[in-house]
Amino acid sequence: MSKGYEERYLMTLLSSVMNQKEPPAPLRYLNWEKLFRIADYHRVAHVVYYGIMGLDEEIPQPVRQHFFDKYLESVHRIERLNSAERQIQTIFERREINCFFLNYSDIVKCYPIEEMCCRESVEIGLKRKDALAVKAFFREADFEEKYTEVHGELYYKIPGNRVLCFNQTMFFSKSMQRFYINLFRALPNKNGFNHIREMNPTEMYLFFICRLTDSYARGDISLNQIIDFWVFYKTYGEIFTWPYIYEQLKKLKIAEFAEHLEYLILRWLGTGVGIENMEIYDAMESYVFSKGSEGREISAQLLPLITKVADCYARDRRAEELKRLVNWLFPDRSYMETIYPALEKSSILLPLFWTLRLGRYGIRVAVNGMEKGFLTFKKGVHRLFKRRNQESEEIGQQEEDGETEELNHEKETADIPK
Repeated sequence: MSKGYEERYLMTLLSSVMNQKEPPAPLRYLNWEKLFRIADYHRVAHVVYYGIMGLDEEIPQPVRQHFFDKYLESVHRIERLNSAERQIQTIFERREINCFFLNYSDIVKCYPIEEMCCRESVEIGLKRKDALAVKAFFREADFEEKYTEVHGELYYKIPGNRVLCFNQTMFFSKSMQRFYINLFRALPNKNGFNHIREMNPTEMYLFFICRLTDSYARGDISLNQIIDFWVFYKTYGEIFTWPYIYEQLKKLKIAEFAEHLEYLILRWLGTGVGIENMEIYDAMESYVFSKGSEGREISAQLLPLITKVADCYARDRRAEELKRLVNWLFPDRSYMETIYPALEKSSILLPLFWTLRLGRYGIRVAVNGMEKGFLTFKKGVHRLFKRRNQESEEIGQQEEDGETEELNHEKETADIPK
């Protein structure tokens, strides 16, 4: 994918803002509407607003207003989610629900300005067996369950409290699922709690890199996830236990990919480290911006998990298609009763009426096929006669033209003086 200037300038803005530098003015024409759409799609429009505030560019007012609206959302979100996190921790502790929080209050402090925070939800790791109890609690607390592209259960409550709960099934890879289970078992309790666990920075790094890798493999990685990881990395990188991290990444078989992903993030947001093989990172950039539709071949070489995910989705689609076919061939009794009321008296006749329905459908298809074949034959005969008539008319016209030319020739010959 050949990235447009809007994608490149977006990364320039994000890097400048996150590193508290004055962003450079665009060097050529910029489609600001497109830039907003990309930023909003990757959920970083509120960060971009800090970059455009000081620009002297003529940004269309509607676009500037869109950026400002996203900024306001982020401002109001901080206090709401901090408060919600504290309340949920207290309630989960009281209800003896074992879990860990990806502490929103801590990650917010990693940002240069708290309102830049790209995380939009309180995020809670659970044991799989507690999912139903947690679902019941949020229902009691008037939270609605919402669809989310992020793997987990998203609960929402007006005016904007979002809580994302997940367990090991958030990961596609079996090795990452085992990593999650083992991590959960080993986590110590948070100070002052008996049921709320806590990760240290090294464990948090491994969790985040697994999550980014899983999102990358599924093709739904976003810039907001990348920024969230980068501010954490920048804040705690000096105290990571790197030998342990390398050992775990090798076990998870993502060591090479994790290294490339880190270099890509540093290229975008960090010091701009020197990179030799630009083709790999160009492909990775394309993959991120296109959400997995471009740069896929090189990415799959770095991360074979991409191919496994694609194969799994293909199998799921085939299974879904087969399920739809079976449901069409053998509808449930309630549907069949609308066609054959006699079924209401005896359900044992359901297989008989399935056969009768398929037989009637087969006869209808055969009759329609015969009618279609007859019409095709009729049209063919009509075209044949029409073509023959046209040929006859052409031959007749040619003969007539020939006779006319012959008479003209004879006349011309007769007019010549002897």
